[in-house]
Amino acid sequence: MKIKLLLTTLLLFCIITINAAPFKNVEKILTQPDGTELHCFASGDEFYSRLHDKDGYTIVQAENGYFVYATTNSQGDIIATQHIAGKSDPKALGLVPNIKISQEEYLKKRDRMRVTPQRNKIGLNHGAYNNIVVFIKFQGDDDFKTSKTQIDSMFNNDGYYDISMNNYFKKATYNQLSMKSYCYPKADGDKLMAYEDMYSRNYYRPYNAVTNPDGYNEHNRGKREFALLKRAIEHIAEEIPDTLNIDRNEDGLVDNVIFVVKGNVGDWSDLLWPHMWQLHGEDVYIHNKRVMGFNFQLETSTYFTVSTLCHEMAHSLGFPDLYHYNQAFEYLSPTGPWDLMCSNSQPPQHTATYMKYKYGTWIDDIPEIEYGTYTIEANSWEGGRRNCYKIPTSDTNQFYLIEYRNKDNIFEKGLPDGGLLIYRLDTRFNGCIEYNGNDILDELYIFRPNGGHNKNGQINMATFSADINKTEFNSTTNPYPFLNINEVDGDINICNISAKGDNMTFSYLPKNSNIIPTNLIANVNKDKYVELIWDTVSMADSYNVYRDGTLIASDVTENFYHDEYQNLEKGYHNYFVTSNCNREESFRSNKENVIIGDYCEYIFDMNCTGDNGWQGGEITVSFNNGMEDIYLTMYSGNNKKESIVVPTSIEMSLKWADSWDNTECSFTMSNNDGEIYKSETLDEGLLISINTESKGSCIAPKNLTATVSEPYVNLKWNSHVDCDSYTILRNDEVIAEGITSNFYTDKTASGSGTLTYTVISNKDGLSSLPSAPATATIMNYNRDIIDIAATSENGIVNLEWNVEPDDVTHSINYDDGKFVTSIGSSSNTWGIMIPTEKLSKYKGAKITAIEIFDATETNYSFNIYNGEKPDNNPIHQESFKTTNSNEFVRFKLSKEVKFDANKNLWLTAKSAATSNPPIPCGEFIGLENSNLIKAGASWKSASHYDMNYSWLIRLHIEQDDEFVNSLSYNIYREDSLIASNIKSTTYSYSEENNIGDTVCYNIGVVYNNYDILYSDEVCLTIASTEPDPKPEPEPDEDKTPKLYPNPTKDIVTIIDDNIKKIKIYSISGTTLLEEDTKGNKVEIDMRKFARGIYLIHVVTETETKTYKLVRS
Repeated sequence: MKIKLLLTTLLLFCIITINAAPFKNVEKILTQPDGTELHCFASGDEFYSRLHDKDGYTIVQAENGYFVYATTNSQGDIIATQHIAGKSDPKALGLVPNIKISQEEYLKKRDRMRVTPQRNKIGLNHGAYNNIVVFIKFQGDDDFKTSKTQIDSMFNNDGYYDISMNNYFKKATYNQLSMKSYCYPKADGDKLMAYEDMYSRNYYRPYNAVTNPDGYNEHNRGKREFALLKRAIEHIAEEIPDTLNIDRNEDGLVDNVIFVVKGNVGDWSDLLWPHMWQLHGEDVYIHNKRVMGFNFQLETSTYFTVSTLCHEMAHSLGFPDLYHYNQAFEYLSPTGPWDLMCSNSQPPQHTATYMKYKYGTWIDDIPEIEYGTYTIEANSWEGGRRNCYKIPTSDTNQFYLIEYRNKDNIFEKGLPDGGLLIYRLDTRFNGCIEYNGNDILDELYIFRPNGGHNKNGQINMATFSADINKTEFNSTTNPYPFLNINEVDGDINICNISAKGDNMTFSYLPKNSNIIPTNLIANVNKDKYVELIWDTVSMADSYNVYRDGTLIASDVTENFYHDEYQNLEKGYHNYFVTSNCNREESFRSNKENVIIGDYCEYIFDMNCTGDNGWQGGEITVSFNNGMEDIYLTMYSGNNKKESIVVPTSIEMSLKWADSWDNTECSFTMSNNDGEIYKSETLDEGLLISINTESKGSCIAPKNLTATVSEPYVNLKWNSHVDCDSYTILRNDEVIAEGITSNFYTDKTASGSGTLTYTVISNKDGLSSLPSAPATATIMNYNRDIIDIAATSENGIVNLEWNVEPDDVTHSINYDDGKFVTSIGSSSNTWGIMIPTEKLSKYKGAKITAIEIFDATETNYSFNIYNGEKPDNNPIHQESFKTTNSNEFVRFKLSKEVKFDANKNLWLTAKSAATSNPPIPCGEFIGLENSNLIKAGASWKSASHYDMNYSWLIRLHIEQDDEFVNSLSYNIYREDSLIASNIKSTTYSYSEENNIGDTVCYNIGVVYNNYDILYSDEVCLTIASTEPDPKPEPEPDEDKTPKLYPNPTKDIVTIIDDNIKKIKIYSISGTTLLEEDTKGNKVEIDMRKFARGIYLIHVVTETETKTYKLVRS
């Protein structure tokens, strides 16, 4: 492969995995003395390499010059047979494959090339590293084909996304080491120059009496190599300026030299292979600094890559190899593709966090953790903090290590996957190269499925994450924990492993974690109590409740507890719960925090000048009231906002941890009173300390969930602070106000599709922003089919209602009605499926129409199936043409289609040939039945192919009078059931004791034993027989500036002096109306706006006032 092509591949970020350490299966074409070609392979590492065929049979060169198959003599030495490679069948001859030198001989070679004496790596592994690169060609060789620009790209580029040795070590060391390489002889423009040696290439290849009588033997190999390198250094030494620091730790030795030799690796030569060594027996100097350690590379070798450069340079920095040499254990890979020192990827992957700690000294400490839940940063995160944890075992020499590998990082893209890795560390050993399975074992080992002491398992599948449903690691899981040698560990229990993200979380718990209470939730009910709820532990006799680490209640027999307000001081509190099982108290549950009384919210607006985040920069927010530190950073992008909520009247401090470039980072901190702090220049350490205070805050609820219990949607949320009430919004329209609990049942959801809910908190006249949304997908009848009326007379309420199903069709669909994009092609068959459990309420209905979002002009063929899966017998087929109208269009079927509600119902579609994508898509609602696509003979969710959308197609059904005759009704007064199984459509109820009160009623509709509908609410004031009192006279006109009524159902009136303009904004800031006005009174008809919250700007001659208006 030409180096130019290789470098182009690197620049295009082509990601491949290669075993560069050791090297394996490098294709070679050799020429036999008779001129025939032999196609074979070379494998090895910097200490030893061999030739072999595709089946692993070792090949050596005989004295007659022929390449022949090898065997071993009685002493175990490798010797040549008479069987010519490529012509003989080694298997039929009974030869043994994969013959290599013994481990003893290998270790002798390795010891001869060991880098000694051990140098002070702390000095070398930090700061600015000046690396000397010397180019060599042999006598008669052509000039280098590689350009100076290409070499600089490999060695020195330092752009954020550049794949270079310099950028790799900047990122791997958390910006503690930069590596500038200087090329000699100096280039002629963009043309590389090279020292030309006095000998030809054959002089540096192995001796053979026939084919290479000038070659070297084992005894003079080092002598020839060292003399070559000495001559090259002496040739370029004077070109190196004496001002260049090439001995940073001042030990009298040049820090590092890389020799790049013209050409490819040798056929089976130890010399002409990439390796690291030291110049023994030759005294050669650059400005009085002796050259010792060096890396040896070949220009056109497959392995002259950034990955190989980084691997070999890591050796120069003191890192050992993490693969096995011993042939008997070569199949056991300790760390596989997860570590640069075991198996390089392209681009080069990071080494284990522990390797960076021990050998690189780039991490100060790996903390040993106790039971609890932890957040872990990625190994590759530029901050280099909180990225590895250590857990002790029963053996004082062995530990578990936990780290997170983020495949989204530029130097981790060659990894098989991202997620949590769990290692076994044995501190008695250094690296893994000398492993013998007995008394010399692995320093590091990654647990992987089906792995064991003598089983390699699936090392590429070693990660844990919720994304792949691998969230536990204990003696019952696969993989399972074991120590050296194969001792199963029944004590370790790592669980609750999160999904992948910028960081991950996990729990380290006792092995009996099944008795630990889980999912503790705390809600503050203002002026009443803090409500605690947790999941029931089946084996628990009772529970204990702790506040701020102190037991406040024991022997609690229910899975909830109320901590009364009268017991609480204002400020911050944290809770946890334990269980009592057979007189044993469990470890604690998760912790939940609350704030009682006044609080304030601080908004951090973080910015950077580039698009790569803060690159390790971080704010640590600390408190003096026992609250845990909060870490704020920006992993990517150029802007991010985060908020924290704290009690008032405490001390809060901000500390800064340096970014790679503090000048690119900035932030402001503000609250409701305005800006509190703005960073000017950022320096490591304390930035500011303040006492927290605010004129008022109101924060949105957390953890909103929406659960369908048809025909209703149940909402729950958490509030860890005081709140007066909540406002519920569905699809941005207000559906309920004044809710004082932290749950709500939406009984008014109508039709089919996906609904989006948010909740707003209200406190002391302030309203929060909406909560994070929650969605629910329903399949209900349309509420328009029922009308309800109510009258009262003499204290009796008379209800009357009417159901008219023929007046309304009912859609069955998943989507939220919002078009996002179109995908696919005319070759795709796609559709939706409604499972039988959703169809019971539609028993007896008939399909009358199909609806699709018309986003392209084409002809669609629709099929309706009724069964387990689509077959060759649809219950209806019909085609319709669309016109690209960019709206939903409904096509009436040529006949009404009956279906069996006890079987699945499918609607599939396929378009005629079209140049535009034919599948109309909305946001993915999270249900796989909403985006099915045919793959071969099966149907799969399109999400399996990273097409995360829901299809915008629908079925329409109708019911008839037989449906009406089958209905029964439930009567609700103020949401409480007062009568059920009513067959008539009238009902009377006595309200004699509530004359003058306003009371509200609803009707629940029941069909086929299913609640299918909840009517609109009807409210009335209970009337008596007494005449109405005369109305009070209207008071004189009030000219006080105001807006009323608020909330309003229709007309809102605004009074002020000389109103010039009215502006109406949505809660998100969108301008909805802007109107010039005159006079002191303006009326606005809000019926043209959906229910929800609006901001009204009233502009007068002197000022602008802003009102918050609720359209109810």
